[in-house]
Amino acid sequence: MFIEDIRNDFYNVVLGNRVLLLVHYDVDAICACKILQDLFKCDNISYTLVPVGGISELKSAYDENNEEIKYVVLVNCGGTIDLVDILQPEEDVVFFVLDSHKPTDICNVYSDGQVRLIYKDDEENIPNFDDIFRDEEEEEEEEQEGREALEAVIERRRTRKAWEERRHTLMFNYTQFSYYGKPSSCVVLELAVRVSRVDAGVLWGAAVGGSAQAALAVRPPARRLLDMEPLQRHVAAASRGDDQRYAQVVVDKDLNLPLYRWWSVESALRHAPLIAPLLKLHTASGNARVRQLLADMGFPLQQARQAYRSMDVELRRSLLSSLEGVAPRHQLPPPAHTALLLRRAHAPPVPALDAVYAIMALIEHESIPREEGFQLALASLQVCGENDSLKQGIAAAKKSLEAVARMSQSTLASRGLMLAGPFNYFIVQEGATESLSLRGPLWLGEAARWAARAGGSRRPLLASSPLSDGRCLLLGIPPRFDQEPRNLFGAAFEQAAAKSGASVSLDYVDTSVVSLPIAQRAQFLDALTALLA
Repeated sequence: MFIEDIRNDFYNVVLGNRVLLLVHYDVDAICACKILQDLFKCDNISYTLVPVGGISELKSAYDENNEEIKYVVLVNCGGTIDLVDILQPEEDVVFFVLDSHKPTDICNVYSDGQVRLIYKDDEENIPNFDDIFRDEEEEEEEEQEGREALEAVIERRRTRKAWEERRHTLMFNYTQFSYYGKPSSCVVLELAVRVSRVDAGVLWGAAVGGSAQAALAVRPPARRLLDMEPLQRHVAAASRGDDQRYAQVVVDKDLNLPLYRWWSVESALRHAPLIAPLLKLHTASGNARVRQLLADMGFPLQQARQAYRSMDVELRRSLLSSLEGVAPRHQLPPPAHTALLLRRAHAPPVPALDAVYAIMALIEHESIPREEGFQLALASLQVCGENDSLKQGIAAAKKSLEAVARMSQSTLASRGLMLAGPFNYFIVQEGATESLSLRGPLWLGEAARWAARAGGSRRPLLASSPLSDGRCLLLGIPPRFDQEPRNLFGAAFEQAAAKSGASVSLDYVDTSVVSLPIAQRAQFLDALTALLA
């Protein structure tokens, strides 16, 4: 069931009780978790925090931590599965679900109160209860004889068959695409507003969580604008307050170049996911294009190749306008966007976009365990004082972006982007230098989007990278992911797994991501090709 009032029906219910907080490994979930932690701390709400990466981890986390727990809060996990059926909780346990993954499982929607959904997205076209559920216990009718009894039985069967066909059609239409709803961090921001606890830390968490959906292209552009409008309104209201001594979140025009303040201008251009693929760096003339772009901007190579902070002050000031001026000539998208930045005294501004990539790098780090990376990601969102976690994340993000660029360029240069009928795909080979950086869905997805932009094809695209124990990760992105990111691969993977007989794990929260044995990958791709042809 959907709750009506986020403060009275959710926050006031858990107030004074111990809470089990289950949070998914993604940027938006971590930002929402950080805001909830701040709210819980203010109101002395005790909680147990457990990060979860998939459905099996969700079940294990609940089984291990449900003792004397009556309230469970799930952030970006649990909404797309039948929670009661999978977790088998006691009848008095209540689940509060805040999940941006869609579509929401229909059993959660029509739960009698044990599963309470915190936010309903306008896009969700949920079927009516009577069209999906039917009471099996039919009253016994008086025995009739002859033709009338036979006609009654036939009519009941005909009615039931028509209902089942309609139900199948409705459920197919409802579940055929997976997509993302409003960022959970922006929903939790509204809770903070309701309880009058909005500060720079809360605004920064919502800014980073909202920017993550833009960076990962999982929400249509028009929807993103609507999602971020309340946040920008609260940021503007906070900027008029008096308590701005330590940190302030502001809305400003900025370059859509991740990490350029921590890099050189040339490196930022070569690794920007929106711009670099269009420079065709995988071709022989790619380097010449970069040099020509810098020349047209009026940036000498010597200046463009040194650290941004060491550049000539006038060049730094003119960077945005210079790149905006030459972008149309080089057929590049507008390089500037309306950005949210964290400004602190005696420190360079931090764009929310940079924090997104830093968190991605921490939770999918080559050498840091996921649980430790999760805690570092939470720490990187602090707004006051020296933030070593953020610096560590930015350094790791630069390495990950370099791995994405190398992998995509080598794949395209060696014609490794293969055609399989209705879709393209590429495979990160086991033992490749970049395989450790791309073994998680966040960075593998970034490589897939890079290859799709650079390849210029409007086909769906699959990407695969090796995992441990002879298995591999496989994910898919839709053909126009930057405009319409609804993804059909979730339902397609499930059907192809049944047809191929491959040992496919559908454990990921995002249904467009699966894992399977490397030996069965070709078999699975053949079944998927036949299904989508």
